[in-house]
Amino acid sequence: MDNNIIVGTAGHIDHGKTTLIKALTGEDTDRLLEEKERGISIELGFTHLQNEETESLNLNLGIVDVPGHQKFVNKMLAAAGGIDLTLIVVAADEGVMPQTKEHLSILELMGAEKAIIVISKKDLVDNEWLELVKLDILDQFENTFAGNAEMITVSAVTGEGIAKLKTKIIKLASNTKVSLNSEIPYYPIDRVFSLKGQGTVVTGTLFKGELFEGQELQLYPSAKKIKIKSMESHQKKLKKVRSGSRVGINLNYPDKNEIKRGDVISTADSLISTNFLEAKLKVLNSINFKIKNGDRIHFHTGTTEVMGTINLYGKQVAFPGDEIFIKIKLDHKISPYYRQKFVIRRFSPIDTIGGGEILEIDPPPRRKINSEKLIAHLNLLEEVDLKTALELFIKNMTGSAAELIQLKKKTALKTEKILELLSDLKEENKIFELKNDSSFIHTDNFKSIEKDIKEIVNDYHQQNRLKVGITREEIRSRLNFDLTKKELDKVLGILTTEQVLQEKDSLIAASNFSVQLTEKEKKQKQFILDKINNNYFSPPTRKELLAEDEELEAVINYLEHNSELVRLDQELYFDKDIFLKLQNLLRKYFRENESIELAEFRDLINSSRRYALVLLEKCDQLQFTLRRGDLRYPGKDL
Repeated sequence: MDNNIIVGTAGHIDHGKTTLIKALTGEDTDRLLEEKERGISIELGFTHLQNEETESLNLNLGIVDVPGHQKFVNKMLAAAGGIDLTLIVVAADEGVMPQTKEHLSILELMGAEKAIIVISKKDLVDNEWLELVKLDILDQFENTFAGNAEMITVSAVTGEGIAKLKTKIIKLASNTKVSLNSEIPYYPIDRVFSLKGQGTVVTGTLFKGELFEGQELQLYPSAKKIKIKSMESHQKKLKKVRSGSRVGINLNYPDKNEIKRGDVISTADSLISTNFLEAKLKVLNSINFKIKNGDRIHFHTGTTEVMGTINLYGKQVAFPGDEIFIKIKLDHKISPYYRQKFVIRRFSPIDTIGGGEILEIDPPPRRKINSEKLIAHLNLLEEVDLKTALELFIKNMTGSAAELIQLKKKTALKTEKILELLSDLKEENKIFELKNDSSFIHTDNFKSIEKDIKEIVNDYHQQNRLKVGITREEIRSRLNFDLTKKELDKVLGILTTEQVLQEKDSLIAASNFSVQLTEKEKKQKQFILDKINNNYFSPPTRKELLAEDEELEAVINYLEHNSELVRLDQELYFDKDIFLKLQNLLRKYFRENESIELAEFRDLINSSRRYALVLLEKCDQLQFTLRRGDLRYPGKDL
C-alpha cells in the first residue's frame, strides 16, 4: 500500500523556497510569467520528489511550494491544511523574519506536527554568522511544534546539504502515519483550469478517504453533481487515490467557471453547507490588538477563504493568548467537517488572529441556552473521541430525532463506520434506535419525551374521565419533540412494553388507568341501556336521549368507546348484540325465503324504514346479506 505524504514549504519571501524545491526535484514550481519576471512566488506551486528510495518504500511525496510575501498569506493558508511535513526555510543571511513567524504560527494552528528547519543560502555567510542564526532560530522557535526540529544547512547554488535534506525528508515521511479511510472523501480544490481535448481539470490534496475513476460525486457547497473522468498524481494516471495524495482530476463538468478554489468534492449528501460554525479559538500571543464581539474577519479552512463575523461566548473581548469558544457567521456557505482546522485573520489590516478546530457545523439556534451550558457542551466536543462526539450530536438534537444522514454530515464518516459506533452506543444504553439504521434519539431526550407523554396522557384522562385513552396522533400533535408517526410508534411501543403505558383499541392510556363511573354515571348508563334495549330495533336517537338529559353525552360516548353500544350513523346507537340478533333473524328467514327486500326486512324487525335501511346496509357490509338490485340474498358470512 502506497504512503501518500505532502511536503510543504514555509518561510519569508526571498528566502529561497522555490530554488530549494528545484534543487530537490529538478522542477521549477513558479509557472506564471509574472512570477518569473518578478522573481517571487505568487501562486501555489506543485511538484513531487521521486527516486529509487521513495519507490522502494512505496512513498509518494507531493511537494507544495507556498508564496512567502505577506500579501499572499491567503495562498499559503490554502495549502497549509494538507501539509504532513513542513520545510521551514530560513535564509542564512537574514535569519528569522516576519513571514517566517506568521507561517510558523499558521502551521501550528493548523495542527502541523513534523518539520525540518532548512537554513538556506549557506554560501552567502561565514560559519560564525551561521551559528548566530541557528541560536536565533532555537530561541524564536522554542515552545512551538518546530522547537525540536532538526536543522539542516544547505546551499541550492553549490548543492551542499541537498542530499542530506532529501534523506531526512524521506525518513520522516516514511514514518508519518497514513490517514484512516473510515471517512468520506474530502477533496478541497486549490486550482481550476481547462485543457484542450479534456475539459475541466481541478487540482488539490485529498484530505480524507478515497476517490475512484468513474465515481459520481458532489461539488460543495453548490451540491452540483459531478463525475471523475480520470485522475493523475505525480504524472501517473490512476484508477484510485487514497488520502494524502496530491491529485489532478479531470471532471465531466463543462463549465470551469462554476467551480472555484475552496469548493470541495465529496460523496453525495455527506457534507453540510452552512454559514454558521461554532469553534474553539486560540488567539495568538504575538498579536498587539484585542478581539471584540462582532468583529469582521477573514476565515480560512481547507482551501477556502471567506469573510465573516465572530461572536465570543462568555466574553465581550478576547486578548492575546486567550482560548475562547466562538460562533462564526460567514458571508457565504462552506462545507467543512468536524474538527477541521481553521485560521482567522483580521479584516483590516490583514493580520493573523488565531485559529483552532471547528466543533459544531450548522449549530441549532442558541436563544434558550445559557452560555455556561453551551461552553460546557463545546468543551466536551473538543475533548471527546468520535463515538462520544456522535453521542453528543444526537443528544444535542433536542427537538427531533437524529437522522443517519445528519450524523454522516456532522462527522464526515462513512456510513459503515457510523453504524458501528451507533451499535456500540445502543449496547451501552446511550441511545435508542427509532427507525432501523436511520433514526436515533439520546436516552436523556427519550426520558424527556417519556415525561411529556405521561403528562399529556394524564392531562387527557383528567379532561376525559370516561374515555378509554388518547389517539397517537393527538399525542404527536401535543409533543414539543418532532417525531414522525413511525418514530412515535416506536417510542410508544417501548413505553407499553415497559408498562409505563397501555394500549387498547389503538388508544393510549396510563398503565394504571381504567374508567371509573360515579354512582350518578352508573345510573345514567343504566338509563341509556334501558332506553336502547326497550326499543331494540327502533332506539331513541342521540338527540332524543340528550333532550331528556344533556349530561348523558359523556356516558353515551363512554358506552360507545367501551363497545357496549354500536353506532351506525351520527344519531343512531344499538345494543352491542344487535348483529348477533340480526344474524339469527336472517338465518331463520332465509330458511324459508330466497331473498328479502327493504320493506320485508322492516317488517321482520318490526321497525321503521329509517332504522331498517341503516341496519340492512350494515348487514351488506358484514356480508350477512348480498345485494342485487332491490333484493338481498344470503351473504357468505351469514
